[in-house]
Amino acid sequence: MLHRVGFFVRREFWAAAFAAAASVNAVSAAAQTSGATATAIPSTGKLTYEASAGADGAGHSWSIYGGLTAAFFGDLREDGLRLRTGGGYGRYRYARPYFDPARRRFVWPEFFGEQTSADLLIGYQLSLGPTTLKAYLGLTEENHRISAGPDSPIAIDDENGVQGAKRGAKVILETWTRLSDWGFLQADVNWSQPFESYGGRVRLGYLVGSGWSTGLEAAAFGNLNHDGGRAGGFLRYEWNRGEISMSAGADGDHKHIGGGYASIGALLRF
Repeated sequence: MLHRVGFFVRREFWAAAFAAAASVNAVSAAAQTSGATATAIPSTGKLTYEASAGADGAGHSWSIYGGLTAAFFGDLREDGLRLRTGGGYGRYRYARPYFDPARRRFVWPEFFGEQTSADLLIGYQLSLGPTTLKAYLGLTEENHRISAGPDSPIAIDDENGVQGAKRGAKVILETWTRLSDWGFLQADVNWSQPFESYGGRVRLGYLVGSGWSTGLEAAAFGNLNHDGGRAGGFLRYEWNRGEISMSAGADGDHKHIGGGYASIGALLRF
């Protein structure tokens, strides 16, 4: 009975998880590309901060996020320590089966969710030839507030394990590899202790020219309730102090395709 509940709750988590890493996630989609071409950015004076923001929507959920990464002891284009803070906000809705004794039949009451998240992480950037690695470890807090719809026969969804506020550890690993002169491979993963949430994304990009790149992306994500994934394409533009990225495609789980998703993220280095 939790499959339908978990599907919608987890689709919302994917958006917020990368937002928090900004994400982040959190572990955010824009923030996770931030270290990708740091060593290739032309010199424009010392770059200490990286601010990111974005939005994500999928079916019955949406979220926004923002974050800030700092290289206090060096430059963003150099290896060294990083400090990252981030947060996200989102809303979603879902329905699940419930046997109503008054009606003597199953009904599908609707529930509305509201999620907030916040991260404080410390990390390190390391360059190995054409590959840039970034690892982060720190603390995170997630809060899911669930409320019943106006026609629901029950006030509380006691079958949904993803609700309430929890704090715990969070780990993020981001990688970027330049593939000769034609493209790049990006792979990011994250795990957070609250609600046992995880996420991972892979991008294979082709450098079109003049700062533009495009390609394919795939993702897997989950928490206590469910597991699912995404597959789609992206379009990205980068200049010497920032970038903007847009993506869209289909999401679902091993049983069916749930619908479409779309996201946009941007970052600015200064």
